[in-house]
Amino acid sequence: MDELGMTAISLHIKSPDEETREHREEIARRVREYFIPNLPSEFRVLCYLDDIDICWLKERWGGHSNRGVHWPIRGQGLAAWPQDMWNTIAPIDPQSGEISWPYTSVVYLHGSTCGSDVQLAMTLSHELQHFLQFVTDKQLWAIHTLLTELPNLPTHNLKHWFDLPNEREARIVAKRIAENLFGRAVVDQHIVKMMASRISEEDAADWEFIQKIDPSRNYDLRQNTIPLVDEYRQELEKLRTQFAGDADLGAADLDL
Repeated sequence: MDELGMTAISLHIKSPDEETREHREEIARRVREYFIPNLPSEFRVLCYLDDIDICWLKERWGGHSNRGVHWPIRGQGLAAWPQDMWNTIAPIDPQSGEISWPYTSVVYLHGSTCGSDVQLAMTLSHELQHFLQFVTDKQLWAIHTLLTELPNLPTHNLKHWFDLPNEREARIVAKRIAENLFGRAVVDQHIVKMMASRISEEDAADWEFIQKIDPSRNYDLRQNTIPLVDEYRQELEKLRTQFAGDADLGAADLDL
């Protein structure tokens, strides 16, 4: 693994053999280079590329089609994560016995995600974009988290994950980086393959959306979020009350 403190994005890659581990690390390093210049130096994220899939994580986010997640630690701890991850994410100081929390967030990729070079690059880029959103604009991050908690989902304009502006931005960035790394033709082939696999109807719709993305376009996350806040302000206000004990969500500023 990268030495702690050398970079805002540390990589921890599990693999059944050294050759595969080195190959996956090379792809992850190339993805990382796109994000390092834009990250504030005081924040760190651990990218944990597993060699297995975590079932509860898939069930919580998207079911079988889930390929990875950005997990802000935010003092919540990591109780549900495998024990071997604790030693990396929350090491114990041998002298004081206190837990150290060197990372702001964890980006986790399932082992099945890492079996495809293009999928590894797209998922890692996607989740690192969520980390960038989290550390550079906590207000927008909190608003999008509250939007996922709206009581009457799906609605007319929030039918899919990719209807959320932060998810659209992450998909645009992921496709852009993948095309830069592998070329448009290779990425297009991967998208067609994923559409055809139809892991779920929602996943197929997601890949159809990604296929139509123009990765060269500029996307204004704040401006695309404002209409949703205006439409759902009453529900968001109620959710802020429900999350009153959460320093970020309970105090989320809805005025953009």
